Amino acid sequence: MRFRIPVAFGGALVVMMTALLGGTAASAAKAGDIGTNAVQQYTIFVHTANINGAGTDATVKMKVYGTVAESPGYVNLDNSADNFERNSNDYFGPFSWFDIGRPDFIGVYKGSNGSEWYPEHAQIYAHATGTWYTCPMNAYYGDGEETRWFDCP
Repeated sequence: MRFRIPVAFGGALVVMMTALLGGTAASAAKAGDIGTNAVQQYTIFVHTANINGAGTDATVKMKVYGTVAESPGYVNLDNSADNFERNSNDYFGPFSWFDIGRPDFIGVYKGSNGSEWYPEHAQIYAHATGTWYTCPMNAYYGDGEETRWFDCP
């Protein structure tokens, strides 16, 4: 199990520790710097496999767990397109979250309101750094409701 310091508490902790060690909060974390809980934008990309039965019309949600923080709850991955069809590339966002650092792993939920699903991979794009982070999935989700976790190496 991984433990994370809540974003608001983490910032306060930096200020308290810096004051105790004789520095200033400004020297520890400048507003707007990456890694200081500044609000950043992220886009999520999901590729569904090109095999029979890979697509779904079910509800799909994702939570991103980073090295600094995590996305606020599971975000519903839906837009005006017919998402998660066989051999499809779907983009969602941008989402505004506190800086999560480097994406470490993701939680992906598929509801029971659709058929099976076979996603190949997801990618998280951090707008502030211009970096794509890939999370291989290659997983079969059955008809039922299910949540799985995938590393983002």
